[in-house]
Amino acid sequence: MRRRYAIIGLVAGSSIVLALLAVFAIELANTQANSRGDVETQAHQRGTLAAGLIDSVFQAVSVPNAQVLQSDGAPTVSDANMNRNRGANAYIALLDGSGRVLAHSSGFTAQARSDLTSSRAVGLIQNGHPWALGNVRPYGEHGVVDFASALRTRSGARILVTGFSPSSLSGFITAELVKIPGVRGAHHFLLDGNGVVLASTNPARPPGYVFHTPAQLDVLSHRSGEVSGHYFDQVTLANTTWRLVFSAPEGPFFATVSGLRHWVPWLIFLAFAIVAAAAILLGRRVLRSNDQVREANAQLAVVNAQLASANSLLAEANAALEESNARLVDVNGELAVTNAVLEDRARELTRSNFDLQQFASIASHDLQEPLRKVRTFTDRLKDTDADQLSEQGAEYLSRVNAAAARMQALIEDLLRYARVSSEGREFTQVDLGAVTAQVLEDLEVQISRSGAVIHVGELPTINADASQMRQLMQNLISNALKFQRENAPPKVEIESKLDHGWLTIEVRDNGIGFEPEYSRRIFRVFERLHGRNTYPGTGIGLALCRRIAERHGGTVTAYGVPDEGSTFTITVQTQRTEAVLAAPGAQTRDSTSEREQSYAPA
Repeated sequence: MRRRYAIIGLVAGSSIVLALLAVFAIELANTQANSRGDVETQAHQRGTLAAGLIDSVFQAVSVPNAQVLQSDGAPTVSDANMNRNRGANAYIALLDGSGRVLAHSSGFTAQARSDLTSSRAVGLIQNGHPWALGNVRPYGEHGVVDFASALRTRSGARILVTGFSPSSLSGFITAELVKIPGVRGAHHFLLDGNGVVLASTNPARPPGYVFHTPAQLDVLSHRSGEVSGHYFDQVTLANTTWRLVFSAPEGPFFATVSGLRHWVPWLIFLAFAIVAAAAILLGRRVLRSNDQVREANAQLAVVNAQLASANSLLAEANAALEESNARLVDVNGELAVTNAVLEDRARELTRSNFDLQQFASIASHDLQEPLRKVRTFTDRLKDTDADQLSEQGAEYLSRVNAAAARMQALIEDLLRYARVSSEGREFTQVDLGAVTAQVLEDLEVQISRSGAVIHVGELPTINADASQMRQLMQNLISNALKFQRENAPPKVEIESKLDHGWLTIEVRDNGIGFEPEYSRRIFRVFERLHGRNTYPGTGIGLALCRRIAERHGGTVTAYGVPDEGSTFTITVQTQRTEAVLAAPGAQTRDSTSEREQSYAPA
């Protein structure tokens, strides 16, 4: 109960401290923001006052112009009268309310007449302003600024336009801008609506300079703000397109609300926050220490109980160890029996290899000799007595000859299959690219007849039996050419990949393919998925391929899709120096060996 009250007190105190710190931080931030706003407001007020002074000067100048024209007693205003009142200006012109020129002085060129149609000063008068100043326009050597005044005459509303050089007022206005108070490094500008400098306190931006850089254009597009480390503020002059722009470095301008004066309150606030956090952490640590003492006592009781249980388990473990020793003796006896069985299997394997060699010898001589004689005598009988044989007898004779030929081919394939292990050559460096090229030369007629397209990627050089690797590639390519789809020329792709001492070769075709459940059966000896009349062959080719791959420490797998094609993947070791000895007939098993499961590509 006492601990619960302590936790409640700690949480309540922490909440109050955090709330006070949050309120203090908000008030401090608002105070500093208001102080900065006051500085900006004072600067804008100074600009507004200066703009008012300049506005009053031009307002006073606009009155005498109207009195001069109204004192003319003539019913109309003539160009001569305009010349008398021109003074040092570039020109003066009198317009009616719609902007049509009624009279003008000398110097009023065709360019000046054309420019009046887009004059901002005339537009302001037509919108109801008593007088107006326009932008600097290119005219003569230094340009011209239109000063327009609205007049009321007996003939109606009139507009008096005076074109004067902007340089005539730059000195006067610059002198007035210098009087505006500011910090060190501050500059004041008078700009027209296009950013042309009319007066300036910055020697680097004299009258005639045009604001054009990205930072300067940013200034023209905002009333106030910060750009390139300077604070700026602008005030628009009434009855004009002009504006007063004030610029000052941020550091001196906000000196009263920045720098050390800005950060000292926050440092004090941070110090208070650190002290409060330390107090909260200290209280939390005290509570946690009490909890840890209680937990340690509870854990000590648990450890004592576990120690008693461990002693009991140790006794059980000793009993189990004695039982394991007894089982180990039994296992040793079983291993001795297994070794005897393995020795018997090794002897059987030796006898099987000897029988296979004997079979190869018999197939090579004794079995093939009668078949050769059958084929020889059937050929002679066909040549000598062809005319005496009936049509059915000739057919029977052809069938006998064909059957003998198939039998001879079958015996030769079986002999080749049996000799993979017994009469294989030593492993040497074999260029698989050259071997494949030789195979393609041998199959040139078949390739040309079928219209096949064969793409062979880069094949490496490995340690292997050259003749058997050639037999492997020939069987796989021949299969791809033989099992082609109707009206689909064969397309064969051969690619390889090396990976840490293993070579994977993929032979892909676009033939008839096969169902996935036959992917293992096709590697059995004499296994055929189609009739002999549909696709010729003995059914030993793929079994021979697997046996060659296994002799090289690898295997062959197949994947097919009916009417789309097949992919045969051969995996062999690249640096093998001797053949793998496998039990004869091991390739006819239904299940895949452990080696195939380990190295067959995914």
